[in-house]
Amino acid sequence: MEPEPKPPSASFPKHFAWFEPGGFFVNLAGVYDYLEMPYYLSQDFENQGTPVHPTPKEILDAYITPLFLEKAKQAGLPVALHYISNGYFEAPVVIDPINPFLLKSRTVLKPGREASTAKSMTRNHTYAICCQEIPPGAKIVHFRAVLGWCKATRFAGAAQQVWELYKIPLAKVRVFVLPDGSLLYSDLAPLAFEELGNSERNYLETKVKWQK
Repeated sequence: MEPEPKPPSASFPKHFAWFEPGGFFVNLAGVYDYLEMPYYLSQDFENQGTPVHPTPKEILDAYITPLFLEKAKQAGLPVALHYISNGYFEAPVVIDPINPFLLKSRTVLKPGREASTAKSMTRNHTYAICCQEIPPGAKIVHFRAVLGWCKATRFAGAAQQVWELYKIPLAKVRVFVLPDGSLLYSDLAPLAFEELGNSERNYLETKVKWQK
């Protein structure tokens, strides 16, 4: 067994641990938004050549919805029909901002408020939005993924696929559940370490080695 690589600084950052099955460090902060400290800590590890996930590129690929969808599509994972707009869309739809400083998504199920919603979500048509069409009969569901594991067994396979493809250790995953029970991957959002439940923390402890 090869020795664990050294971190890029003498004092080990909080929420970083060694993931033995993969042979790399994991950033378990769970909130990796652009310009936030966990993002830069992952960048520091990568710049020093220390193996870590998520990397800054992995964070952007996961957190920017159209990049998330395109990566899923290229990997053969099913996604909803979607398009990018700076104003126009048709209900029913889920709207996600592309601007990294606008985080809140919006679900519009019925026609009638498209113009006002688009104006608000695009900051008066300044920024683009990603629009995902909601298939007939689909339900919007969220599940939590911890190193590819999910407490809800119905999403166990999906959680593992998300981890293998995006390498985001802690995540809230949005999917469309179709009437036949199949899933369409839709979005990935932060899951802070502090939000983890007992079962999630217990699972985590079986997979990582905390650094001192």
